[in-house]
Amino acid sequence: MSKHYRKPGIYIEQVSPLPRTITQASTAIPVFIGYTELAIHQGQPALNTPVKIHSFSEYQAKFGGNYPPIFEILPATPTDPDPITIHGELKSIVLKPKQKAYLYHSIRDFFYHGGGSCYIISTGTYADANEVFIHRDELLGTTSSTPAGLQVLASVPEASLVLIPDAVELGHEAFPIYQELLRTAAQDQKRFAILDIPNGFLERTVDQDIIEEFRTGIGNQHLSFGAAYYPWLNRLESDFRLSYTNLESSLSLQELLPEPAAQQFLQTTTGSAETIHRSLEILSPTYQAILHQMAKRLISFPSSGAVAGAFCLTDTSRGVWKAPANISLSGFTGPSVSISSSQQEDLNSGGLSGKSINAIRLFPGKGILIWGARTLAGNDKEWRYVPVRRTAIMIEQSIKTALLAWSGEPNTPTTWNGVKLSCENFLLNLWRNGGLAGAKFEDAFFVRVGLGQTMTQQDILDNLLKVEIGLAMIRPAEFIIIRVSQEID
Repeated sequence: MSKHYRKPGIYIEQVSPLPRTITQASTAIPVFIGYTELAIHQGQPALNTPVKIHSFSEYQAKFGGNYPPIFEILPATPTDPDPITIHGELKSIVLKPKQKAYLYHSIRDFFYHGGGSCYIISTGTYADANEVFIHRDELLGTTSSTPAGLQVLASVPEASLVLIPDAVELGHEAFPIYQELLRTAAQDQKRFAILDIPNGFLERTVDQDIIEEFRTGIGNQHLSFGAAYYPWLNRLESDFRLSYTNLESSLSLQELLPEPAAQQFLQTTTGSAETIHRSLEILSPTYQAILHQMAKRLISFPSSGAVAGAFCLTDTSRGVWKAPANISLSGFTGPSVSISSSQQEDLNSGGLSGKSINAIRLFPGKGILIWGARTLAGNDKEWRYVPVRRTAIMIEQSIKTALLAWSGEPNTPTTWNGVKLSCENFLLNLWRNGGLAGAKFEDAFFVRVGLGQTMTQQDILDNLLKVEIGLAMIRPAEFIIIRVSQEID
């Protein structure tokens, strides 16, 4: 008799007939790694520290603004397709080296396209610097004993996506970062990588095929844990707040701008920099041309931030099992390179290497669309689609986390039945929501656990509880075949 029952009477005990609930793991929380103007969280330095934010304004408060690039005016070169005339001489507006950082606008694109919460890991700052020093080792985290870059990801368990847009500035040195990113994603079985292609604003040529360079550079391991998109996107010129303060010149503005009205204004003005800038935009066509040329050097932009926003919007509105494709991207003038259907065939099939690249295309009347949902593992019939891999990650993480509740429980049929029932209920709800294929739930999944099914007597003696789960994953209708027949009388 239980020691709690010490006198005759009626005792009421509440026993839940329901199995332990399995909560779906997060799928729409990315981590952005890169360079920022500042890195401050709760009044403390936040370099190499994951900081969760919920809006673009919060990013600006903690990590500052965009890098102010510096341009110079040089004699026009024969390769400049659009030089400008200043005082009767052809000039080129040239962006000085190491003047690009992509994280700021990538975060903006993420929130603009439906993203919610995300983490920022700043691996370096560019405040008060004349150049943006983007280092491979800082992004990887091998410059010191202090964890940085990819090494910090281990401390962000809820992150499901990871992006490093600044890596494209490293050119071929970005590929070791991408390989490590894919390796850690496969090792942890938690994340999916969205990769940008270095020089992805260029067309493919015989002399420089940037797609084949990318396919070669990323290696052959863990390809199903990442996806890449081509080409880059062209931003609006108004996205960049440029003025004469971004211009390095040996000439003063009065000497540089030939218009008499502009010169007279500069002789008499005592206004602020913003007032001078706005006035010169009105008074000087030459100044307008200089601003336009500066913006042209910046408008081509990696697409990963916008794509991540589309991923997260799809996850929250439809589910992680819905392919993040045929989704409109706005706020851009168009892709940096126009891709035809025949040109996309090689991207989609993966070429000789079988590594698929997803296209971003402009369709008349529809706008800019993400036109593909393949992982880099284009030859892998099991894991070639982004939603299949990401759904599997979500299911594995959800069940793995839930099974921790059974740690230390007796390895007996009672425990096995509880585990089985919890897993089945979770997968049943997933199937009802459209996350698994099958006309009946019996066709959508199975759960096996127990002696003689997944375990031997030796497994029980070794304190091992093994669960086997089978899933009928949903694959996107990538190819829609229309057969037309005509009945002839």
